[in-house]
Amino acid sequence: MEHLVPLRRENWSFFERQRQVFKDIFKGMDRDIDDEWKEFDRELERMRSEMFTLKALDFNDFGSSMIQPARPIVSDDQGNKRLSLRFDCKEFKPEEITVKTVDNRLMVQAKHTEESPGRKVYREFSRQYILPQKIDPLTLNSTLAADGVLSIEAPAPAAIEAPRERILPIMRL
Repeated sequence: MEHLVPLRRENWSFFERQRQVFKDIFKGMDRDIDDEWKEFDRELERMRSEMFTLKALDFNDFGSSMIQPARPIVSDDQGNKRLSLRFDCKEFKPEEITVKTVDNRLMVQAKHTEESPGRKVYREFSRQYILPQKIDPLTLNSTLAADGVLSIEAPAPAAIEAPRERILPIMRL
């Protein structure tokens, strides 16, 4: 008894089939790489256009340590106006923070140094604020809360001539 076995004939040799398999694989990879390059080009173009565009400065973008720079004059419950500034000083010990006035400038400075074998940490912070004309530097008070927020406040009466320099004591809460 004879059996006929179907035979399939192709023109491709084994190597041609393998080459086609790799071409199919690489075609997908090429597409993926092209997509990544296009995304990279779009991102570079966005960065280039933003580089030459003036934008309003947002203190939060830089991790600024001044918490509320926009409205330093606030009103309390009785309608009395006050200067109220807040600074994030949680990275510093109270004795590392200095608050002083020079003429109509308020200066907040802090320095921290920490050394251990094979490691040295140095942190420095400096902010200056021009006081409004109606603020008397002698009336400024500073407090450091347990969460590290330094508050500087003063009533906003008529201005009195300021001394040249004054170091403000920091009270602990």
